[in-house]
Amino acid sequence: MIKNGPYLALDTSYQKLSVNELTEQASKRLPESFHEARKHLSRGEYLNVSENRPVTHTLSRSVHAVAKQANRKTRFVEVVQKLRSGRWLGSTGKPITNVVNIGVGGSDLGPQMGSFALKEFADDAVLHDLQVHFVSSMDGGQLYAVLPIVDPETTLFIISSKSFGTIDTFANVDTVRRWIEPALSREQWLDKHVIGVSANAQAMTDYGIPPAQQFTFGEGVGGRFSLWSAIGLSIALTTGVRAFERMLEGAKAMDEHFFTAPAEENLPILLALYGAYNREELGINNLAILPYDGRLRMLPNYLQQLDMESNGKQSTADNKAIDYPTGPIIWGGFGPNGQHAFFQHLHQGYDEFTADFVAVLKRAAPGFEPAVQDGLAEQQRLAVANCLAHRRLMWEGSKNVESPRDNYPGGHPSNLLIMDELTPESFGALIAAYEHKVFTQGVIWGLNSFDQPGVEKGKKIAMDVLNVLDGDSDESFDESTDAVIKRMTSF
Repeated sequence: MIKNGPYLALDTSYQKLSVNELTEQASKRLPESFHEARKHLSRGEYLNVSENRPVTHTLSRSVHAVAKQANRKTRFVEVVQKLRSGRWLGSTGKPITNVVNIGVGGSDLGPQMGSFALKEFADDAVLHDLQVHFVSSMDGGQLYAVLPIVDPETTLFIISSKSFGTIDTFANVDTVRRWIEPALSREQWLDKHVIGVSANAQAMTDYGIPPAQQFTFGEGVGGRFSLWSAIGLSIALTTGVRAFERMLEGAKAMDEHFFTAPAEENLPILLALYGAYNREELGINNLAILPYDGRLRMLPNYLQQLDMESNGKQSTADNKAIDYPTGPIIWGGFGPNGQHAFFQHLHQGYDEFTADFVAVLKRAAPGFEPAVQDGLAEQQRLAVANCLAHRRLMWEGSKNVESPRDNYPGGHPSNLLIMDELTPESFGALIAAYEHKVFTQGVIWGLNSFDQPGVEKGKKIAMDVLNVLDGDSDESFDESTDAVIKRMTSF
């Protein structure tokens, strides 16, 4: 059964329950508090209780809101236009031609995914040769690839960090500072080659970033929900302000749908209810994300953070232990590649799974000659055909008792999310739908979906280990950890 939402449709035909059967259970699965919680989210009043601050990312769904959060109403737009037009000059008078976004987690996954997905919607009328790159890994591997292809005099760095103190991010920043030293002084670099994006304005000032090059967003905007805020600057630099604004409009349309549509028509609620049913009643602990459009190939990684960091928990929002399963393991990959790799296991392996397929039905392919446009349209049809075929086989299977090699058990539930075309609006609607799905499941399971204590605990232990590696502590951990530390410090 196909349900239509703004810019997005959902087919749930390959689920164990019909929509009517599912929504009959909605009153049992959705607690009485859900409707009030949803209302508070719509107003930016839902409380992240462990951090004692409201959840406000839905209030960022307009470029005016982003600009206002960035302290000046027009500065976000001005900076984007200045960089994209080639009018932003570096400290030696050369135009900026490369931008490197340095961030991790929500400061990297969302901006990188959006920039890649929406690149073809760039406003070329004002675009000069501006390339946007992304660096996140603390080991420096991505810097190792990016630094040789950029020039200190023509490169601008966006330091994206909600706290402006993330050790992963500043490990990369510190290496960049060493890289620029032969060409630029620290003052020159900060004055013309750095933009800061953070919820912590004072930390950006203390670091030396000029106020005109600081963009802030609210503390209530969680990192994994932040691509709509000034953290999305790299998306706007890739596409231009109008495409960025269209993305926000698509997300806002999905917000209105989620806040007002009845459960049986509400795409995020249906996604949440089917997910909860598959997790609780069927006992399936994982969800594969399978986009069949190359522009969405980063979607599985993005949703992995969005869902698992939000709902992978064993305590309620009021800090009581729970003994029931919560968020599933999120994994997946680009469908056309996956079907030549892990789909074999999905079709004939022993493990249970559920899947979300994502299909884009047609592609306009602007900027190409008609013959190439026709070729790309044919390829889009090929991708859709494969998407439908593999999804059908995973559900219906193909029984062959005489030949186990040709037996396909089937029975694997899946959703199909359908876009008529991938546009900034449909992309924004898709991501917002998943945000609201995660929120709804968090309410169902009694969780606080907006903190990440496990992440913070891991960071603290890492700092303890680093202090030993640096010789600042003689703390002992366990036999394995101590052995590796001893081996490393013996070099």
